[in-house]
Amino acid sequence: MFNGKIALVTGGSRGIGAAIALELARHGATVVVNYRQGKGAAEEVCRTIVEQDGKAFSLQADVSQVADINAMFDDIESRYGNVDILINNAGLEIRMPSTDYPEDVFDRMLDTNLKGAFFCAKRALTTMKEKGWGRIVNVSSVHETRPTGNRSPYSISKAGMEMMTREHAFEFSRFGITVNTVIPGAIRTDMNKGVLSDPAYEKRVVELIPARWIGEPEDVAGIVRFLVSEEARYITGASIAVDGGLML
Repeated sequence: MFNGKIALVTGGSRGIGAAIALELARHGATVVVNYRQGKGAAEEVCRTIVEQDGKAFSLQADVSQVADINAMFDDIESRYGNVDILINNAGLEIRMPSTDYPEDVFDRMLDTNLKGAFFCAKRALTTMKEKGWGRIVNVSSVHETRPTGNRSPYSISKAGMEMMTREHAFEFSRFGITVNTVIPGAIRTDMNKGVLSDPAYEKRVVELIPARWIGEPEDVAGIVRFLVSEEARYITGASIAVDGGLML
């Protein structure tokens, strides 16, 4: 399905990112597994892909830093060519009351979740436009529209990502590029491991979900794989919830 395509998954060393990397590789893409700190985990994802006869390599870059983003794209382009599929998945969530957020924490979250996604897209869109084909999927969160308290910078960054998707789809879809968002709900990831380890908290979350269960990273990966396929060529600027009905 994706033979000859280069896919970059930011934050691809664990959770949803790792599941997406594995899914795209299973369908023929050469996958770049980006990580900031989890080198061992990223290399393990790549080993799994290679063991399944896929192609992958890991690449360190802090997407909150534009210099790192540009160096990452330069490296990919020198090794394999231009990025055909970009999955903006890298994210940071730090919970505390709005009145307690220091400036540096606010900046780290916005720089990672929103600025990083924008400047990764900027590099990818430039070459996708020249080629006349490209796929971008931004991994957001139900918190782009659903406030719950104690995470306002995170929610702000994800709300910005939603409008970024719409702006980029409006501007670049005429060049054979689709840009979409997936909106995961409660998913069993490392980011959520701490809060979901409390049975009382998990019970409260499950009661909010019409489907009455918590999703797995693979539930998101399958939708992403569809959105970057030719079957989804007429879908752009869309936001697709993968949440068991949480946003209803």
